[in-house]
Amino acid sequence: MTDQARRLRPRALETRADLLAATGDDAFVRYDLPDPLEGTGWALGSAVVVPRRTHTRRLGLVVMGQPDDVAQLAKDLHRRGFFDDPNLLHATVERSAFDAFAAVVPLTDTGGDWEWMCSRTPPPRIPGEDHVVGLDEDDVEEIRALLAMANDRTDARPFEFPGQRWVGIRDPDGALVACGLRERTLAGTPILEGITVRADRRGTGLGLAVTATLTREAVHADGVCTLGLYSDNDVARRLYHGLGFGDDHVWSSRRLDHQSKSAAL
Repeated sequence: MTDQARRLRPRALETRADLLAATGDDAFVRYDLPDPLEGTGWALGSAVVVPRRTHTRRLGLVVMGQPDDVAQLAKDLHRRGFFDDPNLLHATVERSAFDAFAAVVPLTDTGGDWEWMCSRTPPPRIPGEDHVVGLDEDDVEEIRALLAMANDRTDARPFEFPGQRWVGIRDPDGALVACGLRERTLAGTPILEGITVRADRRGTGLGLAVTATLTREAVHADGVCTLGLYSDNDVARRLYHGLGFGDDHVWSSRRLDHQSKSAAL
């Protein structure tokens, strides 16, 4: 445990400003968590635990900080029954602190490892962007079919939420071979989703062109663009870094196990 955590008891984080101060104006907190927060968060030393609703509207927790501080804060909150709330479905934990948190709070095996990043710089123009076209609700079945065939892990939900901006690339015969989405998080920040290329067209720059177009639009309009990717997608990570994305946050997300009360207290 850090010296600061030894001296302090957990303190409530009632506002987004409280949370930003506790995390040193962390980029993920600034761009992903809304104002007001979904509920009271808690801090101890470097650790924070705060309710977060994802852009797909699922309520869970974000857990950040050094492992020893995270373990101590989790133990305190566990004793208070904080994690027993059935409305809390999952926990998204900084990978470096995941084992410390999971030793205290029962979790299931359901979830995944993923990464978040952002860019505040418009990317240079990419060859192939001239072929990027806007898509609308008349194209929804084609989009769904491409996602199901080539990107079935995505959280993108075509035209289920307002304000979505879908773009794509078509073959000369008119078939949709690439697509991507820009929408907004509950904090109002642009986020990219569903960047997808048909398997036989991967490696030809189509995903790069779609991503560059959506990123440039977002940065010009809002000054920032965010995205998430599964940690096993090394190709996508290189692509996004090449376009200027950074401030990487590495996460492990798992469902809370409300059936189990065991914990290392």
